[in-house]
Amino acid sequence: MAAPMFSIIIPTLNVASALGVCLESIACQTFRDFELVLVDGGSTDATLDIANSFAPNFGARLVVHSGTDRGVYDAMNRGVSLATGTWLLFLGADDALYEADTLARVAAFIGEHEPSDLVYGDVLMRSTKYRYGGAFDLDRLLFKRNICHQSIFYRRELFSSIGPYNLRYRSLADWDFNIRCFSNPALVTRHMDVVVARFNELGGLSNTYVDKAFLKRLPITTRFGIRVVIITARWWLKWRARTG
Repeated sequence: MAAPMFSIIIPTLNVASALGVCLESIACQTFRDFELVLVDGGSTDATLDIANSFAPNFGARLVVHSGTDRGVYDAMNRGVSLATGTWLLFLGADDALYEADTLARVAAFIGEHEPSDLVYGDVLMRSTKYRYGGAFDLDRLLFKRNICHQSIFYRRELFSSIGPYNLRYRSLADWDFNIRCFSNPALVTRHMDVVVARFNELGGLSNTYVDKAFLKRLPITTRFGIRVVIITARWWLKWRARTG
C-alpha cells in the first residue's frame, strides 16, 4: 500500500469520554489519503475499545499502539516512528478536525504551495469560539504564544533533521520544536487561511502564570543564542510595563 499523504497522530491515556468525537471528525473527512496513528499510554478505561470500534471506518489505515511511555511528548515521538505519511498532524483526544473538508483544503494548499516544510492554519477555541492563529515568524513565536500544534502539518523528515520532541520539557516541547523549525532559515514555513481544528483550550493567562511561563522558557531560549534570549526578555519587559 502506498504511503499516505497525511498521518494523524493522537496520544491517548484514559480519554474514553472524549475520543469518540475526535475520531468521528476524522472518519467523516472527504479526503481519504491519510492514516490514523493512535498511541496509547496504557489506558484502563474504554479508550482502546472506542479506538478499535472505528476499525471499519479506517481499515488498514488505523494503527493502534499501546504501551507505557514517559508522557505525551514521548507518545508523540513514538507516533512519528510509526507514521508513514508525508505530512504529520498531532491532535489531542479532546480536539476535532473543524469540518469534513478540512484535510481536502489542506491538501489543496500544499499542492499549490511547493516547496513547503511546515504549513499551519488556525484553531477555533471550543469554549470561547475565538479563532486563534494567523501568520507567525520567530519574533511572534517568542513575543506572544506558540502555534497550536493542532493546526500544524509537519513534513515527516523534520523529525530526523530537526530532531524529536525534547522530553526535557514536559509542557513546552512543541514550542521548543517550533522554535527550532523557525530558527532554521533553510526551512519553508507557510500559513494557510484554514481553521484546522476545534481546540479544547485551558483558559486565560494570569499575571502569575505569565511570570512562571517566562521562567519556564528560559532553559529553552538559552539554547538558541543571545538574540533569542534578548527577544524573549524584551517581550516580558513590555508585558510587565503594560500590566504594571
